[in-house]
Amino acid sequence: MPVYNEEASIKKAIKTVIDQTYKKFELIVIDDGSTDGTSNIVKTLQKLDERIIYLRNEENRGTTYSLNRGLRKASGEYIARIDGDDWYHPRKLELQVKFLERRSEYGIVGTFYILVDESGHAVKVRLPVTHSEIMKRMAYRNAFAHSSIMVRRSVLDMVGYYDERYEYAQDYDLYFRILEVSKGYNLPSYLLYRMRRRQGRRTLTKRTLNSILIPLRHRRILRRNVIYYPLLARRLLTLGIVLILP
Repeated sequence: MPVYNEEASIKKAIKTVIDQTYKKFELIVIDDGSTDGTSNIVKTLQKLDERIIYLRNEENRGTTYSLNRGLRKASGEYIARIDGDDWYHPRKLELQVKFLERRSEYGIVGTFYILVDESGHAVKVRLPVTHSEIMKRMAYRNAFAHSSIMVRRSVLDMVGYYDERYEYAQDYDLYFRILEVSKGYNLPSYLLYRMRRRQGRRTLTKRTLNSILIPLRHRRILRRNVIYYPLLARRLLTLGIVLILP
């Protein structure tokens, strides 16, 4: 769990992990130099549950660095991901572990999610489910919700961690590398609640540019899919039009 100034939401986020029906986990919180009360909240909760591990960056290093620091610290067979303002369904980890234990050919499993805005309005978001559906989507858009994923540690050790050249959409790049050596799946259940985050224009532009560059970088994988080129062309055309608007 990488966090930065999440004092308003982190207690609830951590509680949804602690309350999981699957109990064999460690929760690693990486504080990227928060200046609010985040640190005190996590340390208080840590005293109540020894499964919470708290790490703090000496300075603000960004999400990608924090994610990799957490991965280096993690000792579990499976790695899950959550942000400091997201919430898990109580059975999320249990259902994902069961899936991976039964299906050895899969290296990553995500879920559907519910997107909640600041006013509390919720929208259910479905994602492609099967591996073939996921590969089609990956040609032009991310097929997983980052906070929903669970990945085999053995697969991460094989393909490497997050690429720290990417400040945004670093998960999109990682999924391509995972899908090159294993299969992916999204459980068709709403097991994650995500807060809709406001993004500045500069952040949105960087994220959009990365969403173009990353599929191009991994086009070798996507060429296996016969509809890759028309889907990518459509995506590039759409993004090009968006980017030139004032």
